[in-house]
Amino acid sequence: MNRSTKTRYIIFQILVEVFKKNKNFETVFNKMIVGQDLHQKDISFINNVCLNSMKRHIHCKLILRKFIKSKLNINQRILLSSAIVQIIYLKVKPYAVVNETVNVAKKVKVFSGFVNAVLKNILNNIDKVDKIQINLNDFPNWFVKQINHSKNFNANKFITTFCDYPSLHLVFKSEKYLNNFKEPHTKSSKNSAFIESQKKINSMSNFKKGEWWVQDFASMLPLGITPMIKNLQILDMCAAPGGKAFQILSDNKVVLNDINLKRISKLQDNLSRLKFNPEIKNLNGLNFDENDKFDMVILDAPCSSIGTIRKHPEIFFKSKEPDFATLNKLQKNLLQKSSKLIKNKGKIVYMVCSFFYSETIEIIENFLQQNKNFKIEKYNPNNEFSNIKHLISKEGYFLTPPTSYKNFNIDGFFSAQLIKDD
Repeated sequence: MNRSTKTRYIIFQILVEVFKKNKNFETVFNKMIVGQDLHQKDISFINNVCLNSMKRHIHCKLILRKFIKSKLNINQRILLSSAIVQIIYLKVKPYAVVNETVNVAKKVKVFSGFVNAVLKNILNNIDKVDKIQINLNDFPNWFVKQINHSKNFNANKFITTFCDYPSLHLVFKSEKYLNNFKEPHTKSSKNSAFIESQKKINSMSNFKKGEWWVQDFASMLPLGITPMIKNLQILDMCAAPGGKAFQILSDNKVVLNDINLKRISKLQDNLSRLKFNPEIKNLNGLNFDENDKFDMVILDAPCSSIGTIRKHPEIFFKSKEPDFATLNKLQKNLLQKSSKLIKNKGKIVYMVCSFFYSETIEIIENFLQQNKNFKIEKYNPNNEFSNIKHLISKEGYFLTPPTSYKNFNIDGFFSAQLIKDD
């Protein structure tokens, strides 16, 4: 098998594994490229084609529907879709894509003559293919259902931007470190910035010195606009990989907890690089001792992660939808547990990287109905972030779908502050 065929065969294997087994792309990708004797250029190509095949999954389905009347099996669909993505969206030379895709078809026992004919037909009608447009009803049924329950959601803007590349945003331990940062960047605050050039994270300025960490701008904002987080005892209940905790570790006593040992390992790597040494626990958040009381509990709850769709396009690609019943129950239970761990006048900061009503406002409204001793503390942008008022709802929640800020892409995110009255 030549190198070009090999890379496309690995792409096919990765996509099939993610789709059929509903696995995290990064996990599958890292497993599949081990021991393959690949050049860095090959690895980058595989990563790029896989991400764009998942990202353009809906577009490819519509394109194939124009050219094929019979129902495709999953191997045919994935093989043809990855080829379409290379030709239409990544502008790889068509003859190379067709030839290598036919070679892979032979290897995986998909009728190669059929693959060849379909791709050549698409190439002969490339002008029609370029004009393919998608609408809300082309998305998975579970997504449409969630959106129909969400308020003030701009579906058209989401449809036109969810395929955009995510922007890289860094948060620095201090203003001094940002001022000394050498990479081209645009400041988003006195100690955070968007990176203007695509570059490997560990090759960037002062990575090993632990002067900064990667954290999306939307994820950074709730704690960034909250005043006076100093000299407090804080529990970060679902802490890994650590971004929110890193924002407050310098000025507070913080306990970091996560139920997942693999995520804790990543958290420990980040803490070591950043030279932080807080207490770490590996507990199910629901099992915390209620005799332990904190001034603040940060609850970045497990969720559908739909707000990170630009970084994790497998959310739409997987064959199985998120288990909302289980997620919503866990979100409610973790929030209720957090209320038992708070001192009088203490605060819960509830967060999810989602904009779905069922994971955001509905969870908070349900909690407030059951806990009359809690109330909302509204987010108020400070002077440093005076231009993010549109991200704060009239109720005082922080809420945004994936959007843009200073011409950079930011994730969808939600946060609410809950104050205990007695």
